[in-house]
Amino acid sequence: MPQDVDRKDLRVRDPVHDVITFSRADDFEQLIWRLIDAREFQRLRRIRQLGLSEFVYPGATHTRFSHSIGVFHTARSLVRILKSTQGTRFSQERANAAVCAALLHDVGHGPFSHAFEGVEKTLGNAKKHEKWTVQIVSEGTEISGILSTHDSRLQRDVAELLEEEYPSDIYSSVVSSQFDADRLDYLRRDKLMTGTGHGGFDLAWLFNNIEVEKLIIGGEGEDIPIEVEGLILGSKGLKAAEGYLLSRFHLYTQVYMHKATRAAEKMLGMLLQCLAELISVGNGDKTGLQKNHPLRRYLETDGRTLENYLALDDFTVWGSLPMMAHSENRTVAHLAARLRDRKLYKCLDVGGRARRMGSDVVVRFQKQLREMDFDNNDVCIDRAIVSPYKFREYESSDALTKIMIRLPDGSGLHEDVSKISPIIGAMREERIYRVYARSPDVMEKLLKIWDEEAV
Repeated sequence: MPQDVDRKDLRVRDPVHDVITFSRADDFEQLIWRLIDAREFQRLRRIRQLGLSEFVYPGATHTRFSHSIGVFHTARSLVRILKSTQGTRFSQERANAAVCAALLHDVGHGPFSHAFEGVEKTLGNAKKHEKWTVQIVSEGTEISGILSTHDSRLQRDVAELLEEEYPSDIYSSVVSSQFDADRLDYLRRDKLMTGTGHGGFDLAWLFNNIEVEKLIIGGEGEDIPIEVEGLILGSKGLKAAEGYLLSRFHLYTQVYMHKATRAAEKMLGMLLQCLAELISVGNGDKTGLQKNHPLRRYLETDGRTLENYLALDDFTVWGSLPMMAHSENRTVAHLAARLRDRKLYKCLDVGGRARRMGSDVVVRFQKQLREMDFDNNDVCIDRAIVSPYKFREYESSDALTKIMIRLPDGSGLHEDVSKISPIIGAMREERIYRVYARSPDVMEKLLKIWDEEAV
């Protein structure tokens, strides 16, 4: 008798994790499959994981859709480890909420993700993607309907996990911590899809060395310290933890903060800001966008609704560039055409040049730059700090974000990785200060300032 094809487990073929299965016999995994099919989750197919990084790495066209499924798979693996180590203390209810939150953690991202969010902040809309995510999970969407129909308590727990700034227990640390399912997926995925040699680490060995341990957190001010369970690594996991943290630092400095990618993000930010300013004063017709275009509709007064937000994705913005390239506004037309054709502003890496000269030269350069009479959008400035790992004290409210390693001396004690690894302990944050020039003439003026101040 032929096998019933419809009874096979559902499967996704993933370039990082290979085959990811969803059991038809498991009600929770069928819930996950329905959430993946939801309109708001399918929208993630049209939002790229690395935004404008494809301008540097042509293979970096992977999406937040594939990443989110990978995060689900990683979170499911982590809670299976918890189940095998916690015994009767294991909470299937909390575990399901954590896995569900891991799957949905990115549904609130806007087009080009963090670049779009940065523009929103400058325009006075400080609502981060995490807040949009909670709203999608909680209010009037296909995802919220699926969750509430399945289990309203699960829906509430997922929303609470997504709102937490710091992990409060071992299950929420699966969703957001130094060692969460999100990072464990995107570091491997971004390395693979960019083709860079940076970013490799031994996930299998990390998983093999995960242990559950009681940690004391809190105690700041008048708070009473509490004992909670957290994830730590056995002593043999030290080198794998070093590789994991080094891979994250290298990907940030070599991929996420690449000067060309950041130039494109700054240009997109200037374009969107100019667009919003035109629309806010009633000059939307000069943008080149039709009145019912999703981007224009969202930027209108009172247009920042969830429905309008969900109508936006990378394709919406990319598709609008040819229209905006014919805008009556010179700035909009100029920036849209340059982004469409990848004619990026050129970079003067002031921070890199000044690294051996001390901070005084940067201060003097900044002072002269402020005094120069540049036209609007002639230059843009990029400042950022890349921190490899931040040590947290036991009493810190975010103590569960630490990476703890069991000491190899047989004492049973554990310590923060930065305290026992000379490599991690020696790593320092990297400060980025770059100035981007619109034209060769502007770059010549910037170089003249630098030459004068670097003497």
